[in-house]
Amino acid sequence: MKSSMKLSAALLSMLAMVAGFSFYFKDRAEAATRPQELQKTSATLSQPAADMNAELASTEPEALYGPSFSFLAWNLFVQAMAPTADGTPTFETWTEQCELNPDSVGCPSAASLAVAAKAAGNAKVRILHGSGLARGRKVAGSDCAAMTTTPVGGYPAPSNLAPNAVYCEEVFVNPVEADFVKRSLTTLVAQEAYGNDRNGAITFPGTGVNDSRLDLDSLEIKVDWVPVSSFSNPTFTCPDSSNRLYTETINGTCYALAAVHVSSKVMPTWLWATFEPNSSITNPNRCDAKLYNTCFDPWGTTSSSPYGKGETAHQSAELRDAMTVAHLHPAFNNYFLTGVQTQFVDRYGKPISMGNSFVEFNQGVPPGKSSCITCHQYAHYDGKQPAQGQPQNNFGRPPHGWPSVGYACNVNQNGNCLPEVPNTTLQDFSWILGLMPYTEAAAKAPPHSSQWTAGN
Repeated sequence: MKSSMKLSAALLSMLAMVAGFSFYFKDRAEAATRPQELQKTSATLSQPAADMNAELASTEPEALYGPSFSFLAWNLFVQAMAPTADGTPTFETWTEQCELNPDSVGCPSAASLAVAAKAAGNAKVRILHGSGLARGRKVAGSDCAAMTTTPVGGYPAPSNLAPNAVYCEEVFVNPVEADFVKRSLTTLVAQEAYGNDRNGAITFPGTGVNDSRLDLDSLEIKVDWVPVSSFSNPTFTCPDSSNRLYTETINGTCYALAAVHVSSKVMPTWLWATFEPNSSITNPNRCDAKLYNTCFDPWGTTSSSPYGKGETAHQSAELRDAMTVAHLHPAFNNYFLTGVQTQFVDRYGKPISMGNSFVEFNQGVPPGKSSCITCHQYAHYDGKQPAQGQPQNNFGRPPHGWPSVGYACNVNQNGNCLPEVPNTTLQDFSWILGLMPYTEAAAKAPPHSSQWTAGN
């Protein structure tokens, strides 16, 4: 497994096997990891200034580097989705976040997993759960969460949702990240102790920045599954004969893969990428600028500019060939990269937005207020014991008055100014750490015997 997942120093592996494109995209991938000035072509120089600014603002950071970031995002996606010997996608053989510490907030109980095992029959039991951000909307009798069926910030919910629509989440980490977290970070107290020895910061294994270089960069895959029962007509089946949705029967229920988030510590502030199927059933609001953002993928599609809801983008020959070489399920040909994010603001200081029309909407994120890199920058532990059964006090949100897009700073918006609370432990953009219990003993104590005081 390790050898099949190893990223070279040039960030090139699975996609590099596509004949005719290897050397060009090797250079582009290398360029994506080092700062450089924007190269102004004659066409760009002849463009009116207002139009040029608008285009660059909408395409950052690809405007700085061309297609290399989207290439890298697809590189990671193809590796993660590549089938193993038994046909299982590679990422499903990794460690799910609830396996890092089963007492983490939101993880299924032993009784719940027993029920899942009975439903799964002879198949592998999967640890489905709700989103950490939507943990207050857990559905009775289920470990999953209710989908958003009412408008969010005035933006309407999809019209095809069933009254009791639910969705489930899994978050997988690759072997190097799992080993790193299990070593000494599975409780908040342990994280604080680890940070105290390292200037108050936890740093995940990654290119040129980890404290003990490992074979791989940390990689996380968050997937959102939606059961067939969550939709009225039209719907889908398992397997999906149209190959427009990747579907699996999980714990006895038919699910479609509605969203994929990929984050990699290939860069110091991580690389953030989100993917969605081109499906009017599960993702009818994909690429809507009125919700979160248009879509832009200069490598995986033939489109050289951002495109919006209802507009057609065609898969590039390079991506199609790469998926064929890696033997991906044919349904993945209908999955598209919404966007890649590596910076907080564009070259004009404008905050960069990026969100998944399925993930963020069902977590209740208001339109225009989604930024992966900004949200995750707020991941830090304040040293205070949270209420039992609750994540760390600041989980999943900016401090009051701080922005949700752009730099994670409430004053002088030209750089980050975290932490806002002295003596905090920075968690290197990982909200997974914020779901860990305070201590192992606190996680197992009954509520009435807990010694915590809310807000202390």
